[in-house]
Amino acid sequence: MEERSAGGQAGRVGAGLGRRGALSLAFSDPMNSQPAAMKAMGKEAMLTWGFLMWMAFPVTGWLAFWRGTNVLSGHLFGGILGPAGSPGPGAPGSAKVSDHIAVAAELSVFALLLLGVLVTLNILHGRRVIVRGVLFTTGLALLPFVGLALYFSAVSFVNHKSPEVDEALGHLTMLLTLLSLSSFFLLLFSAVTRVIGFSRKVGFWLVPGALIAIFVLFTWITKFTGEISQKGGKKGAIIPLQIEFSEPGINRPQDPESTKPREIGPVANPIRRS
Repeated sequence: MEERSAGGQAGRVGAGLGRRGALSLAFSDPMNSQPAAMKAMGKEAMLTWGFLMWMAFPVTGWLAFWRGTNVLSGHLFGGILGPAGSPGPGAPGSAKVSDHIAVAAELSVFALLLLGVLVTLNILHGRRVIVRGVLFTTGLALLPFVGLALYFSAVSFVNHKSPEVDEALGHLTMLLTLLSLSSFFLLLFSAVTRVIGFSRKVGFWLVPGALIAIFVLFTWITKFTGEISQKGGKKGAIIPLQIEFSEPGINRPQDPESTKPREIGPVANPIRRS
């Protein structure tokens, strides 16, 4: 009865809203007004904004890594992924292309895992909310991490010579990190209960279960991408062969070491065929 009355009230609230008003409602009251905002927004706007918010997560996460902070597998979950044997990609700010590819891959995989878990819960519940709605609530749940990544990107331009500035930024970083994590958990709970339609009692257990499943898969994938990043610069290394050509009529002294016979072992073929 409580869920039906809340759904009917949300429908009446969203009936008189336009697209801009619906988006503003979703941002201002995401815990209670997501169904009303989706109904007033329309399918096309829901798909567009959901995809943009979902894509903003890997883009801003990669930007923060480029500026010197690995937000997801370094700042947020680095203390857990390290003992689990998943170091993740290389050092933040690395110039290696393989590191940037690994970071973009793990951020995209995390967003895909969250979307896949919510779609699975939607199918299991039987209500079958349209995929656009699940994509929209997934992108909305990832927005706190988007804001945290933008914060780290902006902080990278601040001069850290003063100890007072470093102390203030440390307190601010801790506050924003706690705010983003708590907001993510609450938005995920709202997606499971208000959008998909599970009761609050069931959602209390589904949210931790979904997070455990996402974390286990993400740990394995992060370990895999970390190995790719570490081996990216080692594969295909070929020792250059120096050949000197002497001009006619010019005698150059030869190195005694170069005239000694050497054993020739098996040489790997540098030309690899896929």
